[in-house]
Amino acid sequence: MSEIKYMEKPDWVSWDDIRKCLNAAHQVNKKTGFEMRNATITTETLTEMVKDARCFVALEGKKVIGVACVKILNMKKWFVKDQVLYTFCDGILPEYRGTDVYFGLRKVREAYVKSTGIKIHLFRTSEHNKVVIKLNKKRGFKLVQFQPTTNKKVGYYQVTMVKWDDGCPFPDWFLNFMFKLSKIVSKTFFKRN
Repeated sequence: MSEIKYMEKPDWVSWDDIRKCLNAAHQVNKKTGFEMRNATITTETLTEMVKDARCFVALEGKKVIGVACVKILNMKKWFVKDQVLYTFCDGILPEYRGTDVYFGLRKVREAYVKSTGIKIHLFRTSEHNKVVIKLNKKRGFKLVQFQPTTNKKVGYYQVTMVKWDDGCPFPDWFLNFMFKLSKIVSKTFFKRN
């Protein structure tokens, strides 16, 4: 493996290169029983999703081997009524899993995040993405919401996780209660495949 560089997406990296990396990265999930939308995302959908976002890449030579995006959102949910840094479109080519690529991407993205001054972080993932959920719980993220995906073609529910840099404003018992309540409501009223 040659030297890997981490940076904000340079102009010479195409959105199609980013899409191919995400598609390949999420094909692994499909094989284990759940399909995330990034496994089949189109270049047009991707470019629409990442407008107003910062996209970071891991490059081995000119090959995109990892992607991580973040954007600022204004949220008005029970768990946050403020600006948040929303992390999305993460993916690493399967042959680079288990290496430090994930941590290298996280480091470059977190340097940007720190520069914004925003202290609330949010991301969503499939309820079946146990490795990512466990990893981010260790990093201080809390489960706050369970809901159906907005993509009707994908048959899974997603979880929302939030991390407050200045400490969570809610007791754990309340977060657990609200998460379980959202799960009951979602599974009762929004049937999935």
